[in-house]
Amino acid sequence: MSPREAANAQRLDLIAAADWYRLKLGWSVTFDAAHRRLVLRTGDAVDAVALPDWLAAPVVQDLERNLQAGPVCIDSTKTWWNVLTGPCPRAHADISPKLRSRRVHAIPRGGQVVVPHPLDSCHWRRAPEPGNPLSPWATVIAAANRAVHNSH
Repeated sequence: MSPREAANAQRLDLIAAADWYRLKLGWSVTFDAAHRRLVLRTGDAVDAVALPDWLAAPVVQDLERNLQAGPVCIDSTKTWWNVLTGPCPRAHADISPKLRSRRVHAIPRGGQVVVPHPLDSCHWRRAPEPGNPLSPWATVIAAANRAVHNSH
């Protein structure tokens, strides 16, 4: 396969993956051709909380223990995790100063999160599956607060 054919195959695969997210999960995911990546727009069906890796691992473990864990993706540097959540109940997500000081961020409505291909197991801590719910926003924030409190 020539490099051009390989690039075209990759492009078609990413377009199909964006379609899968939209059709199977109802997520607003598009293919960003300029950067060859999948981008999720937040604020409709999905919101997201970005956590540094050292804090994300105990947060996700807490969510798993309480059967509240949904999809979690890890960035390409493996230093940031995005916990995908149900919609934030308020127009503006409030992150406490204590969490902000630990570099916890809410992805604002209308913001963007780069998501891996659905089959990219290296960058999914927990991959999304049709029919599986997202973690509730407030539950993720509560788990982050517990993890910060327990890290002292």
